[in-house]
Amino acid sequence: MKTSNRPGFALPMALMVMVFLTVGVATAFTRVQSEIRTDQDRQAKADAFAYAQSGLEQFAVNRALYGFNPKSPAISESTRIAMAGGFADVVLQRVRTKTATDPGVYLLRSRGVRAGGSMAFAGDSRHTVTQYAFFREGQMQVLSAWTSLSGLIKNGTAGTITGVDNCGLQPTVAGVAVPDFGYTQSGGSTVPTGNPPVSYLGDQAATNDSVKVDWDGIVNDYMIWPDVRYPSDPWPDWSGKPNWYPVIRVDGDLDLPADGQGLLIVTGNMVINGSLRFKGVILVGGTIYANGNNNVLGAVISGLNEQLGVDVPESDIGNGTKAYIYDSCEIENAVAGMSALVLLGKTWSDGWPSW
Repeated sequence: MKTSNRPGFALPMALMVMVFLTVGVATAFTRVQSEIRTDQDRQAKADAFAYAQSGLEQFAVNRALYGFNPKSPAISESTRIAMAGGFADVVLQRVRTKTATDPGVYLLRSRGVRAGGSMAFAGDSRHTVTQYAFFREGQMQVLSAWTSLSGLIKNGTAGTITGVDNCGLQPTVAGVAVPDFGYTQSGGSTVPTGNPPVSYLGDQAATNDSVKVDWDGIVNDYMIWPDVRYPSDPWPDWSGKPNWYPVIRVDGDLDLPADGQGLLIVTGNMVINGSLRFKGVILVGGTIYANGNNNVLGAVISGLNEQLGVDVPESDIGNGTKAYIYDSCEIENAVAGMSALVLLGKTWSDGWPSW
């Protein structure tokens, strides 16, 4: 039987199959690369959005951390907040000036940038969010140089407790403010000076209502967020930072370790010995025992746990030439940390059209 001779048939077929396989593999590879790039681009865009929102919130919570005046915003402020793999450029701009009855209103813009996009040759991914805010100024009602919700004992006539403003800007307040019959002078005549020297606030319920400090919110809800939590954090070092007035929180008792300044929150009892000095505001849930020649410029409020239904003994100012002096400037410095931008609800915007 004679067979036909078809030379070279297998080679073209093999080449054709190889071409088809190569094209299929290349197509699959391209598709995979495209999907990877799409996923990476989607992730980069999500990161840019997250950076923008995080930058907006971080700036609103703590402008002072980025070097701005905590007491009052400027007409315009801007900063760059570093993120892992990118950054957020934040701009605060005043759109309505503060009046006697209304706070200033500001527009807060934050542009998040995710560096590099999905590939080395791709551009950055950007996203902008905005929200309006008003500025809430830190304030604190001060009834006296030393207000004690549980009463106060003063030993001897040495030392000074005065409601005369050391800063000279505000009217004189009481030297001491306590519940009815809550001040005891042990030896000598009444030491406090002020208008009046001793202010009696009524029974315990009336006294608790008179002291406009939300102690429950501060203690249990962290209404005032601390800069320092002592002793978990070390006692602050003010070297080179004379204008730093941090919020210092102590959960439990405190034996004041050194001089300091700021807003000091102590949930338990506090002891001040020696010649220590504190500038600002001291809020203590329990008692304060003070001995020696220590002094405070600003204001002291003790016995605040009475607002929580806890029976607190009288605070005791022992012997020594100490001074507790009302100072409105030091109080203003201390409560400046309570100032904050308050974001207005239903004003958040996604994708601001221009930067």
